Amino acid sequence: MISSIFRMCASVIIAFFWLVQPALGQDEAAPEPAKVYVGAYVNDIHEVNLKSNSYPGDIYIWFRWADPDISPVDTFEFMNLHDPEAHVEDVGYDEPEVMDVDGSFYNYIRHQGAFAAKMPLAKYPFDKQVLKFIIEDAEYGSEVVKFVADTEKVTINNELTLPGYKIGEPRLVVKAKPYPTTFGDLNNPETGSYSRVIVEVPISRPWQFGVLKLILPVLIILTCSGLSLLIDPTHTEGRIGLVITALLTLVAMQITTAGTLPEVSYLMLLDMVYIISYAYILFILAQVVRGSWQDSEEEIAMAVKSDKRSLTIVTSLFFIGLAVLLIWGLAS
Repeated sequence: MISSIFRMCASVIIAFFWLVQPALGQDEAAPEPAKVYVGAYVNDIHEVNLKSNSYPGDIYIWFRWADPDISPVDTFEFMNLHDPEAHVEDVGYDEPEVMDVDGSFYNYIRHQGAFAAKMPLAKYPFDKQVLKFIIEDAEYGSEVVKFVADTEKVTINNELTLPGYKIGEPRLVVKAKPYPTTFGDLNNPETGSYSRVIVEVPISRPWQFGVLKLILPVLIILTCSGLSLLIDPTHTEGRIGLVITALLTLVAMQITTAGTLPEVSYLMLLDMVYIISYAYILFILAQVVRGSWQDSEEEIAMAVKSDKRSLTIVTSLFFIGLAVLLIWGLAS
């Protein structure tokens, strides 16, 4: 009898712990982050300054959310401002508008100022850039506020033009941006992430810009240099003067072009064009000097043939190198 009672009590205790164990073993589910729908309208981009890696822009950004305890229009911040003190920002409404459709809250801002982005120039003057407007919530991490792309993600002013560039299709990207630091906050010892919105406007240069404005003048200078080999070798001073003038003109042109570009640690496509152009001119100069050593009529006749043959070879090699560079630069 006693053993039966003992077994029954043990069964009740086991059943009790079996029922409550899942509740004891589980933490309270974390609340879902508040969703904030974001969209953008790019009103204007005034110019692109490659030297300072900046571009003055005029952009509208709107927010729509359901949680009354947050106000993303007050807590967001731009992450890629250039010269922050020169920016102007206007908020659409003093208090968020309530949407009749679903009761959500709505507000927008208009921001004007210069933004920054590190622009790759390896393929300059056939480079393609992506102009970005980046925002994050400055107060809440992604576990509290999560940005979501609105149905109408991003549009652009159909009258917007950017001299020297073609404007591509803009897009809006939302992703979590992790930060490997606690920013010195002892109350939150774990690193976290913030929801980030990136408005991207791709731009590219027409190929005519690079060919006609930058490469064609180089070809004209090289043509003048190469023609010196068609002058009689007896006119040494004239031939050398023509080549030296072409060399100095090419150097001046490169310095002028470099003045509009930032200092980079790699060679740009245009730099490579100048390098093979210098090699071309130096070869022509060496051939002119070699021809100046000839005295007899027979030697001069041989020098004329050598000049023509050398001009054909070096010009062919130059255009092969130029073609390779252009194919690489124009490839997407």
